[in-house]
Amino acid sequence: MVCGPLFAHAHLQQAVPADGSHLRQAPVQLVLNFSEAARLVVLTIAAHDGAPQKLGPLPQAAQKQITVPLPALAAGDYVIAWRVVGADGHVVPGGLHFTLMQ
Repeated sequence: MVCGPLFAHAHLQQAVPADGSHLRQAPVQLVLNFSEAARLVVLTIAAHDGAPQKLGPLPQAAQKQITVPLPALAAGDYVIAWRVVGADGHVVPGGLHFTLMQ
């Protein structure tokens, strides 16, 4: 049996804030750690009942750890969504949610 190379997509290994977290203090930045260097091409944040807002500036180079500043946030539920391009050229979507408590 002959096997070709195995290509894995970039996948999220860790995030700050963490998916499903309940925070008492608003985060000032988002930190995404991926399994391989990835180029962030889209990043948005949305309050539970609001429209997505683009975040940036986004890094131009592929990185395993990506840090992006967050706007001032009020108490509530938030959804962060992204798309990255991995070393294999595949676009990989992802997302997380967190709650900022009063």
